[in-house]
Amino acid sequence: MKTLLKKNKKVSILPQEVQGAAEGTIKRALKDFFEVEIPQEDLKYYKTGENVELFAAVDAGMLYFSSELEEINENLLKIKTAKDYELLQRREYTRIPLDREIKIKDDNSTCKCIDISAGGMKVEMAKQPDMEKDYTISFSLDGRTEISCYLRPIRISKDDKKKNGKYIVSGRFVLLKNIDKIAIVQYCFKKNIENTNK
Repeated sequence: MKTLLKKNKKVSILPQEVQGAAEGTIKRALKDFFEVEIPQEDLKYYKTGENVELFAAVDAGMLYFSSELEEINENLLKIKTAKDYELLQRREYTRIPLDREIKIKDDNSTCKCIDISAGGMKVEMAKQPDMEKDYTISFSLDGRTEISCYLRPIRISKDDKKKNGKYIVSGRFVLLKNIDKIAIVQYCFKKNIENTNK
């Protein structure tokens, strides 16, 4: 673990209250604990004794673990080094199937999500979208929290398999909030772990 979490490494950290999700920087990594610096405004969501979840991009892919927050000192979180962690290769966590309705706010229409990653999603649309336009979308991963951002089409093709006249659109997220990106990464990661353990 210590070899994966080094000083100045950027990590995504989630407390018990998901709205406190933050981007942090590792300031010190020792055998039994490590310290993460987070923005001052996010400290109110963190409590000693509670578990936090961490995600970090490493050379081999995405590292994930949950561990106890031992101490808070100013904006430094002292976190116990986890005994167990999950490591997914990039190709395993980048994209997962997601069957969800996506609201397109520009014209009050909807489309169907096929799959999602932290960078974007593939959707099925009734009309051919404009490649020069960013579409305002909103969707939910868990049925509760709504994520809103723009979707920029990067590839469009006809759905030849279903022959239903619809378009398969691969797009990337634009102006996606950090907290929402962390939520998507967490969701994809957990779904991949579930699928791997089936």
